[in-house]
Amino acid sequence: MLSLCLIEDNQKLWSMLQESLIDEWYSCDRYQSVESFPIKHSSRYHIFLLDVNLPWSDGISLAKTLRELWTVGIIFLTANWTIGDKTKWFNAWADDYIVKPFTTAEVILRIESLSTRLSDKHYFVYNDIYIDWKHREAKKWETQIHLTPIEREVLWYLLKNAWYQCNRSDIIDHVRWHDAMFSMSRSLDVAIAHLRSKLHKELIETISGVWYKLVTIT
Repeated sequence: MLSLCLIEDNQKLWSMLQESLIDEWYSCDRYQSVESFPIKHSSRYHIFLLDVNLPWSDGISLAKTLRELWTVGIIFLTANWTIGDKTKWFNAWADDYIVKPFTTAEVILRIESLSTRLSDKHYFVYNDIYIDWKHREAKKWETQIHLTPIEREVLWYLLKNAWYQCNRSDIIDHVRWHDAMFSMSRSLDVAIAHLRSKLHKELIETISGVWYKLVTIT
């Protein structure tokens, strides 16, 4: 059974959400603050649902601590939606976020999507490139490479579909599912350019401006 931990200070919200998740056969414990959560029990849970704006200590700080201790899934619950907020969340290595108000159905869909990703093969090796989703690592010849969340999502999609031509719109849909702020304009072009710069300029082949494909570096 998937074990969830909900940390939310709004009693009406956490009561409704916890009850709905338990009805869906999830195990779900809840806490009203970071201070009330016993950090030593972190390993009991697969996915954390964290309110960003908690009293005394925020969800972002807890997310950073969890990342240092365990391999867990993290979904932020928030009423904020600015670009600056999203940057802070992803710097804390959030896997996903849900903007309030939301429906229980949306939360369950996000949990199921994240659960599938966490249970899938979590690393790929391609040429001299290694990417590990669970540990948020990307390496080239054993050298650590920093990738932004969008760059990581684009590379992950291309790696999972290596040897195939990947349609531009399919890549955009994949990234946008994980980041609602992703733009259809030039965001993908910028991410592709950065990946070529950080990894190898000939790694990603562009075909007719519509398709992308990973190529073998000789």
